Amino acid sequence: MPSPSSSPSAAHVQKPSGEEQTLADVLDYAGSNRYIDLRMKRGINLGSTTMVTTIDLGTFLTQSQVGNDPLKGEVTQRKLDMNHARKMGVFIFKGLVSYTMALWKEKGRPIPEEVLAIASYLGEQPYYAWAPIVTSIRDEVRNIRVISVPGVEGELILSLRSNQVIWVVDGQHRRIAWKIVLDYLNQLVRDRKYTKSSGLVPSDLKSISSEETVVFWHEALAYYTERFSITMEVHFGLILDQERQLFHDLNNLQKTVSTSQAQAFDQSNPINIFTHRLREDGLLDGIEIVEDGRVDWNDKAWMRLDALNAVNARLFLNKTSISGAKPSIVSEREEDAWAFWGAVTKIPGIFHRDRSVAAQPAMLKSIARVYFELLWGREPEGKPDAEKFLERLPKIDFSHKNPLWNLPNIKEEELSRYAGLMDHLPDNWREKALVDVVIEDKIHFSSRHNEVILVLPGIIRYLAKLSPKK
Repeated sequence: MPSPSSSPSAAHVQKPSGEEQTLADVLDYAGSNRYIDLRMKRGINLGSTTMVTTIDLGTFLTQSQVGNDPLKGEVTQRKLDMNHARKMGVFIFKGLVSYTMALWKEKGRPIPEEVLAIASYLGEQPYYAWAPIVTSIRDEVRNIRVISVPGVEGELILSLRSNQVIWVVDGQHRRIAWKIVLDYLNQLVRDRKYTKSSGLVPSDLKSISSEETVVFWHEALAYYTERFSITMEVHFGLILDQERQLFHDLNNLQKTVSTSQAQAFDQSNPINIFTHRLREDGLLDGIEIVEDGRVDWNDKAWMRLDALNAVNARLFLNKTSISGAKPSIVSEREEDAWAFWGAVTKIPGIFHRDRSVAAQPAMLKSIARVYFELLWGREPEGKPDAEKFLERLPKIDFSHKNPLWNLPNIKEEELSRYAGLMDHLPDNWREKALVDVVIEDKIHFSSRHNEVILVLPGIIRYLAKLSPKK
């Protein structure tokens, strides 16, 4: 761990011990009275000399910079995305709250109700950790003072002056996220108010309500600044082109994990957790849901995991993605979500694409959107209407023979037979991609789901005998 050096600056001048020195010998160091000592392990990364160390949060934030501002120097980084940094801040804060609560539980101390509410809002996951960051010290190696560690091969102590900056090559958003949490904790213990939290705590919390809670946040701040550390790989003496190349390689030569596999492993997103529980429930007993690869029309598998998650994203949030789902919102809607799936799985042929159009993700998203609008939309119609919808849902004709599912190809004179249907559809419904193809009388909905769910929900509401959406 790094620590400020207590030695006077002159002690860092490279002169033999005992040799007389003048003021001229130490003038280069006169403005750098603060040093940090970093104990580091030497390594060779693809032929490049690197070192690895851990550093406490406060020292790192003080000593480091990011090359993303042209007004402050050469740019070697992408622009900062504050929304991304805030999401990382929530993850860091979540880990800190979990860690502090675990220590309190070990000591048999009761967790304040306020903290329990915040923990429920943040959600849980099986494990918390963060990837090392990659940095660069641009100074020439002959200008970086080192001390060998006696008896330990490959370990050195670096003594960095205050003006020897640690430049972040990979990890700028984590750096900002660490500072967001640190600033919030300092504000929290100072003002005892939950203000401008950037999503760290529920918005309805205003002030700390008890002395016990104050103690909890004081201890959390202490753990954050004294125990939490950052693992850092350091490169030395890089010129700008080398630093830019390193940034490129770190961010472009890695293969990203597929969305479906990521969701198969993740146990932190509350909608993903619900989807996994749904897979294990008797409602989908024996139904194959794959975590990767394609699911074609004639495949045995029902759908991909990420497609099922997308249906649940519509169900809980009326959004295209599960990203950003709040545990508190999912928790309060979960009972109704189980009721939704209980009704959906009663639709005849729901697990067979050739028997029911409801087996396709586009239709399931549309059904989920109707249910969301009934219960949680901008002008919700209420629980009684939602219950009527679920009761009628299995009785709707979701067979491929129902001409309404191929609405764009219905002739005008035939449309007139469906009195009131147009009241349920958007004015520009003909411009929306609804059906890709019809093969052997089987309707394949368009892959442009965002357009499909602008039309299908109206048809579903019409067939379920619901009033048009307000």
